[in-house]
Amino acid sequence: MAAAADASAEAAAIARRLASCNAGARERTVRYLLSDFLPASAPRLSASDLLKLWKGLFFCFWHADKPLYQSSVATRLASAVSAAPSPVDGAAFLAAYLTTLRREWAHIDVHRLDKFYLLNRRFLHHAFLLLNSNSFAPDVTSQIVSVLSDKALLPEADNVAAGTSRGLGYHVAEAFLDELLPVLPVSLQTMDALLAPFFTVLEKSSDRVMVSKVKAGVFDRFLESGNQLLEKVKKGEEVEKGSAEEKLGKAGLLFGFSKRFLDIGAKAETVQSNRKVVFGLRDAFVKVEKGLELSGVEISEPKFEATEVPVVPNADCGMDLCEEKAGKKKKKAKKAALAEGEKEEAKLVKLERKVKKEKKEKKEKKKKKAVVVEDGHVSDQSIDVPAEDQQMGDGTDGITIDGTFLSNLQKQFEKAAAEAGMVNSGGSSSASQATPVNGKVAKKRKRSKSVDRLSEASDADDGGEGNLLTQDGEKSGKKVRFSMKNNLVWKPHNPLPPQCLRLPPSATPRGSALKKGVQPGPIKETPTPSRKAKLKAKSAKKVLKKKPSSAVKRLRKLQSFSA
Repeated sequence: MAAAADASAEAAAIARRLASCNAGARERTVRYLLSDFLPASAPRLSASDLLKLWKGLFFCFWHADKPLYQSSVATRLASAVSAAPSPVDGAAFLAAYLTTLRREWAHIDVHRLDKFYLLNRRFLHHAFLLLNSNSFAPDVTSQIVSVLSDKALLPEADNVAAGTSRGLGYHVAEAFLDELLPVLPVSLQTMDALLAPFFTVLEKSSDRVMVSKVKAGVFDRFLESGNQLLEKVKKGEEVEKGSAEEKLGKAGLLFGFSKRFLDIGAKAETVQSNRKVVFGLRDAFVKVEKGLELSGVEISEPKFEATEVPVVPNADCGMDLCEEKAGKKKKKAKKAALAEGEKEEAKLVKLERKVKKEKKEKKEKKKKKAVVVEDGHVSDQSIDVPAEDQQMGDGTDGITIDGTFLSNLQKQFEKAAAEAGMVNSGGSSSASQATPVNGKVAKKRKRSKSVDRLSEASDADDGGEGNLLTQDGEKSGKKVRFSMKNNLVWKPHNPLPPQCLRLPPSATPRGSALKKGVQPGPIKETPTPSRKAKLKAKSAKKVLKKKPSSAVKRLRKLQSFSA
């Protein structure tokens, strides 16, 4: 009794430290709880002591913020189920967890809901690991299944209101097969024990959402996997060993779901609103089972195989260790990014060097130029002079073109130009403009080039009349102006608007012209006279000479008859 009292007092103290605001204190308490306290004191802890511990553990997990640390804490807490000293202690720890989570489920906000989904999946996974380590013994299996049924799928009505626990049951129904797959295959008797709570939901639950979750998350998956397995076996295709199709498909084909659903639907205690779902599932499984019988294919019955289930990663990762791993990953990522950046920079440098080398070679070829005089005009032509072409045919060195040679050649050209009268108004020859003393050809302005071309064109003409430039190189007085308003081009819309929209408002037809079937047309407008002409009075003779109308004739005829 004294040992139990001490364990209870220590559990209360641990629960207070687990709810601390200091992250380091919480982490140290979690390590002490999982490594020292639970393995030694689990048999002496009562259900109320476990609920106290889980009150602190709930707030400890509530304060876990970073995703990596959340995964680590969830895995370590759930491992207390599979690593318990006995299956009874593991089932008690699982029951305390489900009771606490069901009580607090309504207060979990949307920002923390995902990490509690993760915690729930971890506990289901380790509950099945506990069953796997005990070879799915019937007593252990029934104990774990009853905990899931009473605390999540069909909660007790006297402990907690039904509305606060529905969300946890929905998630257990959705995640049940996902976490059971790693420990499959199991025998059909074990599968019957595992699926017993879901058959009870279809029979007794009045929650339509829970019934639909069980149908879609559990039984529809067995049906779909059975259909896929049957189609592949008929076609002679190989089914991947260990896949969901093989594990769930065999159970879906050989379990006898149709007979089980028929029995549930025939019971008087079955909820009336659930019968439609039950008989729909029964009809679907009857088709699959008949298809298996007609195909003549034999499928072996699944049996339990003791296999090592892969452990979820980050199981032994504490807060400090996880932060160190995260920091190392970031450093590796930075180093990899820097290495990639250095490689790209090296490639760019090589490319720039190559481009510069090509430009340099082109410049060296264009450095050496010669000036040629043709028909009394001076023009410059670039001549590529490679190094091997600067030698004479007999091996002796040829003429070296340097600045002194070009300056002397320029003076001779200036002298020849002065004698021929080719000096412009500025007192310098065109040759001096073309080739400077330093041997580099100066760039002409576009205007001067156009002037030279026009002057050559004027020399080529016979009469010389109509030239745009005079002989001294000055511009003529004729100017060409460009005005934007004179060069606008109106392009009509394609297609053109209808005729009624193109007419001005004054010409738009009105009245009877707008009747259906009458085409609108232009209205003729008569010009109004500037002066009003006076109407001439008609003479009495012209009025008398006018023939009477038909109505007047008819009246006169009637008068004659009456007389």
